[in-house]
Amino acid sequence: MSETSARQDIIEAALRLLEDRPPSAISGRELAEEAGVSYGLIHYYFNGKQNAFLAARDFLNQWVVDSVMQGGSQSVSLSDTSDRRSLWAVAGHMALETSKEWNEERDLPVVEAYLNLFAQTDPSGDRVQHAVVVASLYALLLGRPIFGSHNAHSVGLTDEDLPKVDQRIRSLVSALEGSVGLEQQT
Repeated sequence: MSETSARQDIIEAALRLLEDRPPSAISGRELAEEAGVSYGLIHYYFNGKQNAFLAARDFLNQWVVDSVMQGGSQSVSLSDTSDRRSLWAVAGHMALETSKEWNEERDLPVVEAYLNLFAQTDPSGDRVQHAVVVASLYALLLGRPIFGSHNAHSVGLTDEDLPKVDQRIRSLVSALEGSVGLEQQT
């Protein structure tokens, strides 16, 4: 196993584990076992499990920008989030970590890609308004695959009603994107 592949194996293992639990609920030894590497390699490459999980988050964010957002030239659609629950489960589990060491100021490629996109589509717009739209889009697009069916069932809706919920979310996403000069691409 090469150094590069061992490092990547750790990142991929971290992403698999983050689909089910937040990083504080996963031990460094468990991460090493999932990656099929020696525990010492987690310290060698990342100086501990926390940095390994942060590197996995950064890797995933960059992948979303490069692949889903086509280099930052388009927004994330509801179809993208619905079809990739595991992607958003990772983001959700990272967001659930409330302590500062997990959520210190970091470059977030998806957020920056959105802000740059909105600066192009709404050049006279206010950056604070753009940030509000990004936060709102995250709530809708991240929340739908994680909580959508649960919330719908909690208020008495059936599986047959879920397309109506999705349509409402699409209309909200469209309105948010329209407010910054972007046409919806869902």
